[in-house]
Amino acid sequence: MVYRFQCRRCPFTVWSTRRDAIADAAGSHILSHYRERVTKQDFRIRWSCPHCERSGQHHDGDAGVERFEQHLFEHVESSVESGVHVADDIDRTGGVLVRAPRGSTGLDNARVHFLSPGGVVLFVTTAPAERIRLLDDALNEWPARTIILTTKPDPLGDISELDLSAASLEVVRLDSRLGLSEVGETISRVVGEYEDVGGKIVAAFDILPELVEKFDLQTVFKFLHVLDTRLTRADALSHYHVDPRTQSQSTINVLGQAFDLSIVADDRRFVAGE
Repeated sequence: MVYRFQCRRCPFTVWSTRRDAIADAAGSHILSHYRERVTKQDFRIRWSCPHCERSGQHHDGDAGVERFEQHLFEHVESSVESGVHVADDIDRTGGVLVRAPRGSTGLDNARVHFLSPGGVVLFVTTAPAERIRLLDDALNEWPARTIILTTKPDPLGDISELDLSAASLEVVRLDSRLGLSEVGETISRVVGEYEDVGGKIVAAFDILPELVEKFDLQTVFKFLHVLDTRLTRADALSHYHVDPRTQSQSTINVLGQAFDLSIVADDRRFVAGE
């Protein structure tokens, strides 16, 4: 079960499988709209609600702010939706930029969330064994078809102990010397093979950081635009990873313009609009 809260005053949206994580994030965010409602008098913190006549005074400043956040959330709690998917915000088709540290639980949570509706799953990755392990561990059953595009030699060598008999798995080896046009053409060809066989196509694009390092930003942006157009034509849902620890905010801002949605992922929730 995934819950969603959308702010009524700005684009902020938070999703989580945990309702308490929604409450924490929503309360903190709503407080940012009403900071002027928190004042300090003598040694006490005082707050007054903008929606009702409630107010409070606390000697412990942190406790006072936390109580105000909780109270603000009580006013919007009924608007929290359940049974949703992040991709509902883009009609389940298009590209999503996922900002999360590489190797983090939050990034894996995002991968599982976006891959779950996929009948046909396409990975573009330098870590095929890790992605296969994730599918095997996290999904109740394998997608109808799984395709992996990778430059790694012997891509399945690290998972010889896994039973993949239930998996319809195809591995496409990419030459690491290929340019972006050739990579895009290969992805387009694979998508073309599967877009009419039935099942939602979901693409997980892990190599965006490598592309930014290897090519200039304008070239990468144009590539993403062309690729997203191709995937959207196939009614596909795609997600791309960028690590905010290793990329400048200006680079992330430019990349974000190529996508329909940009989210921050951690181990508790996904957030957009901040």
